[in-house]
Amino acid sequence: LTVKAGPRDAAWPERLKEEYAALIKYIQINKDADNDWFSIESNADGTTWTGKCWMVHNLLRYEFDLRFDMPVTYPANAPELELPELDGKTAKMYRGG
Repeated sequence: LTVKAGPRDAAWPERLKEEYAALIKYIQINKDADNDWFSIESNADGTTWTGKCWMVHNLLRYEFDLRFDMPVTYPANAPELELPELDGKTAKMYRGG
């Protein structure tokens, strides 16, 4: 990715186009390798993303909601992924700590 811009920067739409292109390519590579494990979409301005992620264990498919907001300091800081169904299930699964 060549554009260094966050959600508050004027160049964010260009960065968002690069993000979409990279995601499309990554998803296509995973589908071609039969390693598909998530689907995702964003709101119109690319600041809130939602979707599903899944895994298969012992021939059972486990599917979870996925959500994250792009931090204003992106790309310097990564987004914090949220899996609401798993939040608080163990001591290591908490947010805001």
